[in-house]
Amino acid sequence: MYKLLIVDDEQIEREGMAHFIQWDKYDIQLCGTAWNGADVLGKIQKDVPDIVLTDIKMPVMNGIELIQKLSETYRNIVVVVLSGYGEYEFTSQAMEYGIRHYILKPCDEDKIVAVMNDAKKEVDKRREYHTLKRELLPHAKEELFRRLLTGSRLSDDEIMALKKDFPANGDSYRLLAMKNEVSGFEYIEQFILGNILGEILQMATMPLFTYVDDMVFFAIDVCTDNSLSKAVERTLQEFARMKSKAIASAASLEGDISVAHELYKQLLYLFTMVDNKTDAGLLCYPTQNEAESNTYYFDFDRLKSSDRYDNILFEITLAMKKLQSIGLSNDEKQRIFEAFIVTWSSYVGSEKLKLLNIGGINSDESAITEMSRWIAETLNIYETGKEKERMEKILDVIYSNFDNTELNIQYIAKNILFMNEDYFGRVFIRNMHLKFSAYLEQSRIEMAKRLLEYNPDMRIAMLTELIGYPADGQYFSKTFRKVCGMTPTEYRENLKKTDI
Repeated sequence: MYKLLIVDDEQIEREGMAHFIQWDKYDIQLCGTAWNGADVLGKIQKDVPDIVLTDIKMPVMNGIELIQKLSETYRNIVVVVLSGYGEYEFTSQAMEYGIRHYILKPCDEDKIVAVMNDAKKEVDKRREYHTLKRELLPHAKEELFRRLLTGSRLSDDEIMALKKDFPANGDSYRLLAMKNEVSGFEYIEQFILGNILGEILQMATMPLFTYVDDMVFFAIDVCTDNSLSKAVERTLQEFARMKSKAIASAASLEGDISVAHELYKQLLYLFTMVDNKTDAGLLCYPTQNEAESNTYYFDFDRLKSSDRYDNILFEITLAMKKLQSIGLSNDEKQRIFEAFIVTWSSYVGSEKLKLLNIGGINSDESAITEMSRWIAETLNIYETGKEKERMEKILDVIYSNFDNTELNIQYIAKNILFMNEDYFGRVFIRNMHLKFSAYLEQSRIEMAKRLLEYNPDMRIAMLTELIGYPADGQYFSKTFRKVCGMTPTEYRENLKKTDI
């Protein structure tokens, strides 16, 4: 049975269609009549019809306005339009809203019933579609979520549909991943994990989840690492009662739906840090407190006030030399750079570095270059043009080879950049207003001073090694005295006196 509501401002026509057509005979139940569009909306709220048969020209709210309202709120209702000669403009407007069923006045029962049969077929199609949609919805959302995480481009409509299932409508959430590289997870296991996690986190609905390779991903509300760690621990304990699986877990930084792929890459990197060990607890990026405890390696004020790319390179290279001087492992250095990323993002009010996948940086040299370029991007100090780009490349080479005792024009031009030496020299002077040899000497001595300020007890042998002078220290001491008017040892003693 199909429910029908008739709308016409002409009482004779309205009552005629209502009472003189035996609707039951056509498997149609008349659920009411109305004399204008505004009257319809109140009645639809009480009893939603499958079909609305409406006139076009009506007072208060005409047929086009009614169709517009129904398309916004009751998209499952099939509308049939009654139109007269000369009402083609209204008919074309109705077509823009997807209306395909028309009855031309004057009309009789046969014409009305023929069009109503077509409308019933459309109702059937919509019912089938929405039944299928309800059945497929969880799997459809899961597939959209998977595509979003793995970097596939979604349409605006797909993103809008998916956002409804994200915490805070996709504006502020974290990704949580659980991994079992031995056997992965069956669908029912993913569902169980999400159900347990949702209960422990007291979420109104089970968190949105999807599966990629041997990992299940959840979109969850923003919460502290400590509370989330406890929730994940309890979830895995409850899950272990039903399934015995060794599961590793990791949580991303906070983000919105537009950076889902970056958050996904963060989690992939976090798992590589511990070789997928399941006893490592919840893997997270540094908290703000952890980050701030490492800021003494970096001079944030100098970085933020930088107006040249080489200034940034100098500061990041200096930070790397500090880390090298205390003998940190690669993992420890990487952790400190991750902490810097979190703090710098907050410091300059930028999200760009907050979502940086530091795991893609595989050496001290590449860390210096990549970090410096990202910082320059957040400060918007990049310059365009082939020569400016070439100069940036030259500076990258200088600072990533800062400890190379053979670093000079000939070495860089011949072995790294494959440039003519004279051309290299001209480009350098034109951009830096200083000869290469003078610039390198000035930069190295300034870095030596800053390293001694960081650690006045640093051995001269280590200092010379870090900044690219021969290990015996004689040439370094001679150059230092020429630039600073005192030896490195005298400079060190002055620093200690100042500290006292």
